[in-house]
Formats: sequence, structure tokens, C-alpha cells
Amino acid sequence: MWILVAAIWAIGIALTLLVARWEPLLDSVEIPWIVLLVMFAIAERAVFHLRFKKDAHSFSLSEIPLVIALFVVSPLAAITAQLAANVLALLHRRQQPVKIMFNLGQFAVQTSLAIIIFRPIVSLGEAIGPAGWIAAIIGAVVALIAAEIMINAVIHLSGGRLSLRESVEVMMLTALATVMNTATALIGVVLLDVYPTAAWLTAVPPIILFVAYRAYVNQREESGRLGSLYEATRSLHASPQIESALQAAVESARDMVDAEYAEAFLFPIDGNDAFATSIGPSDNLRVMEVATDDATEAMRSLAIAASDGLVTKPFEHLVGASTLLVDEAIVAPMLSGNRVVGVLMAVNRLGDVSRFVAEDVGLVETLAGQVAVSLENGRLGESLAQITSLKEQLEELVKSKDEFVASVSHELRTPLTAVAGLADELQQAPGDFSETETREFIRLIAEQSNELAGIVEDLLVAGQTEMGSQNLNIEQIDLGAEIREIVSSANRSGLGGELTLGAVDETIAALGDPLRVRQILRNLLTNAARYGGTEVRVEVGRTEAAAWLAVIDNGDGVPKRDSDRIFASYQRSGNAEQQPKSVGLGLSVSRKLARLMSGDLTYTRDQGLTRFELTLPAARPVAPSISEIDSAKPVTAQI
Repeated sequence: MWILVAAIWAIGIALTLLVARWEPLLDSVEIPWIVLLVMFAIAERAVFHLRFKKDAHSFSLSEIPLVIALFVVSPLAAITAQLAANVLALLHRRQQPVKIMFNLGQFAVQTSLAIIIFRPIVSLGEAIGPAGWIAAIIGAVVALIAAEIMINAVIHLSGGRLSLRESVEVMMLTALATVMNTATALIGVVLLDVYPTAAWLTAVPPIILFVAYRAYVNQREESGRLGSLYEATRSLHASPQIESALQAAVESARDMVDAEYAEAFLFPIDGNDAFATSIGPSDNLRVMEVATDDATEAMRSLAIAASDGLVTKPFEHLVGASTLLVDEAIVAPMLSGNRVVGVLMAVNRLGDVSRFVAEDVGLVETLAGQVAVSLENGRLGESLAQITSLKEQLEELVKSKDEFVASVSHELRTPLTAVAGLADELQQAPGDFSETETREFIRLIAEQSNELAGIVEDLLVAGQTEMGSQNLNIEQIDLGAEIREIVSSANRSGLGGELTLGAVDETIAALGDPLRVRQILRNLLTNAARYGGTEVRVEVGRTEAAAWLAVIDNGDGVPKRDSDRIFASYQRSGNAEQQPKSVGLGLSVSRKLARLMSGDLTYTRDQGLTRFELTLPAARPVAPSISEIDSAKPVTAQI
């Protein structure tokens, strides 16, 4: 940008030096330099602005004093008078230094270029005649084209883009205004040459035009504001969720008042968090971001300070992790009844040619009211959605309860039927059975009784853990010894399937409740027998901090989506639907017990093998006895 400004200044200085020694065209008319300065200053004050993002294209009456200066003063006087007048105007607009230097440079280029085009053409005929009129119009239009080229270059360098249609529309409008201003100025030049005392009449048409056009522009802006408010309201009510409604609100607020940044801030309600939704600077978007306590207090203070809705004292505003320097801001409360539930804020008017006005404040306040209504509707919608969700959850619970009752009934009925039937047979005719058959009946009764005891135990533990009343007796245990006991029990029960226990060369000391550890092992082995493959292997080991035990089988495992679901109460894997019905408590109870003992129970699937691993805190091992070492050999049992 600065390179472009330097190039424009170089061109302007070169052209100024080229025309600096030229004399005024008309000797009969004299206008003091200070009067010309005032004319340029008034023309620059009577200006209209076409906004494009952060840039504003200005339309003024500056051609009138410029054309008069072409005829009645020297080129150097015309250039210096226009530069001086524009310095005052640009400083009043609070422009940045680079913009001030650009505008001054392009004014110098415009004026000197108009003079260079004007003088050769006017020399072809009378100055106060067709040659002078044509020369003035061509000079003014050429200066306009040069200005458009320089302004478009600046817009492109600053990241903006004007479409071809926009460029043509702007060029046509400015060319029309330039020709009109030039014609008005030519009338003034003729009057100055022929009847100087009547020259003031030249100012009447531009004044009337300025007033009429200003009224038209104001009406058009008001119509645009109302249209923007309508579109914003429509977008709000079309947004089904609070998040999308707030996003639509900040986008509409920023566009309506041409702000750099807009934010919708919701204060905490019923102990909930505060939330900020914002857009800007540029297109940076935050949606329902949790706000800190400091940000909440700062926004409350800002809402109190902006009693009239407008803050003109500069301050710093926290935007996420960064800080935005605020020059001016519109702050509108969002009301629910008599309570302020949030704030809608628009910050920093884009460009440097205007500031926020009362009409802008009214627009943002109206939009804030619409946002509050939308929030109430959104909360009502969310409440209805929550009620619907709770209803669905209740229906799901009822369904789960029915399935649970059916599963428990099935689980209890099967072993109870076996126990009751076999016991009845032995009671009715004990002499009809051989000793072998009697022993088999007793084994089956014991097996099914143990199955019943396990189911009841799981149900009791599940209820106690849910109520937080599960008591544990934590002590040092030997996982190897516990496994061997479970293996012996499985061997005696003869459940079927091959179980392999790896060699245990040392005591695997862990901290846990022996009864609950055996319950977990029983559940894991029962689960492997029901849903696992034909081969089941148990491994045991320890690290410095933990002791572990793994039950591994070659079954199909569970789908990846069910890897966490199988540990939920009353849930079974999708792959188990065709398997015998179960209550679905074994793995859930086992994990809860493991975690109550400061351990865990996990599931993994790797290389076609299913692995359930129990970990417990490691304890300082006690040296094993010779008998224990002898017993730590591979064991195979039928389960």
C-alpha cells in the first residue's frame, strides 16, 4: 500500500512541476486563493459515501471549484488550494495516515492531470466557448477515470473485490455526476466573465441538488435498514435451534449497521454458564462459546454503562483469547420480562467516514428484542424436545424392564427346573437309581445351584453398587492361587470346553476382595463358555504397579460398536442375540467391582482373539512356599 502511495505521489509531484509555471487562462477574472480554498472545502464537506466493506467511495461537488480553477487561477494555486482543503476534510474523517496520504496524492494527480488535458484542447478555440466547455468536460472525466483506477487498485490491495457490474455502475454514476458538476461550473465561469455579480446564482442548483440527494440517500438507507431488519427477523424465526438463531442475529446485526464485529452474549441462568456468540473481525465466527466470569462481569458493566445504547469511550473487549480495541459500540439488552438475559452488541463502524447514529441504535435494539423472543421460543422448543426425549427414555426403560424380567425369569427358571426336577426324582424313588446316576444327579444339582447363587449374587451386587452401599474387604491375595481354585471348581463342575492356564512361576500378589475377585473370574469364565470359542486361555502377570489376569478365547468377539455397551447393565452384544438368554449383568458387575477395588476390567480384540483383562493394584509379594511352586504348573480343565 505504501509503495502504491509513494508511486502516486511521485506522479503527482512530476505533473505538478510540469504545470507549476503556467499562468491563469483568463486575465479578466480573479479569485483570491483563500476563496478558492473555501470553495474546495465546502465541496468536500458536501459529500456522499458509497461503502464497500471497509472502504468508502466518496462522491462530492469538487468538480465545481476545480473547473472554475481551470479558467481563473494558475495551476499551482488550484493544486495547493485543493490539497489544503482536502487535508482539513480528511483529518475530520479520522482516516489512517496511509489513507490520508493516498487521498492527497490522488487529488494532486487528478487536478494536475485535468489541467494537462484541459490546456491543449482549450487552445483550439475560445476559452469561454465550445472549446473551453469540451476541454473542461474531457479534463474532468479523464481525472475521474484516473481516480477510479487508483481507488480500485487500493481496494484490490486491501483484499476487496469489485465485480465488473459494480465497477460499471460506479463509473456511470460518477461520470454523470462529474458532467453535471462540470456544466454547473461552466455556467459559473461564463457568469464570472460576463456578469460577475450574478455568479452566486451558480451555487443555487448544487445546493438544491445536495439537499434533495441527501434526503434520497437517507430514505434509501432507512429502507435498507428496514429490509435488513425484516430479513434478520425472518432468519431468527426460521432458525430451529438457539445456536443457529444467535448466529443469524450477530450476522444480521453486523450487516445492518456496517459494523466490524457483533456479539450476542447470554448471561448465566439458573446456575448455567454464560455463552458468547460472535462474528468478526473479518469472518471469524464463535457459536455458543462458554464465557469466563471476567467476561461476564465486563459485559454486565458495559450493559449498565450503555444507558442510551451507545458507548463512545474507547475500551478493550475480550474476544476469546484475543483482545479487540473498541472505538464505539452499540449495546442493546435482551429482555425476558423485566430480566436482562443477554446483550446484543455491534462494535466499530466500518470505514472512517461515519459513526453510529441513533437510527443504528434503534435497529440493534429492535433486533435484540426479536432475539429475546426467539430465545424464549427456542427454550420452549428445547423443553418440548426434552419432554419427548424423557418420554422415549421412559418407554425404553419400561421395555428394558420387561426384557429384564423375562431374562431373569429365564435365567432362574432353567437351573431351578433342573434342581427341582432332579431333587424330586431322588426324593420319589431314591432306590431306582444306581450309585453312578445318583452322583451325577447330585453333581448337576450342585452345578445348577451354584449357577443360581451366581445370578442372585450378581443381582445383589448390582443393586448395592447402584445405591453406593457395596462393602469390600480389601486384602492381599494371590491371583495364581485364586485361578487354580476357580479351575478346580470348573473341573469339578464339568461345564464343557477346554480351559488352559499358563504356568505361574511366582506369587502374583494383588490387593482386592477375595470373594469379589472370584466372582469376577467366575463371570469371565462363564461369559467365555457361553459366547467364546472352543479354546479358552487364562494368563496372569504383573507390572511394577499392577497385577493382571486375562481370559482369552478364539470366539467371534463382539462388534466394535458394542465394545463399551457390553459393560452396561442388562445389555448384551449384538452377536449374542442367538445365544442363550442372560440377564446381562455379569460384565457390568465385574467392571464395577474391579473399579471399586481401584482396578479395571477391559475388553480388546486383536488377531482374532478376544481378551478380557482384569487389573488390580499390585501388592508386595510374599515368597512362595515349595508346595506353591510345585503347584504352579500348566493346568487343563473342562468348563
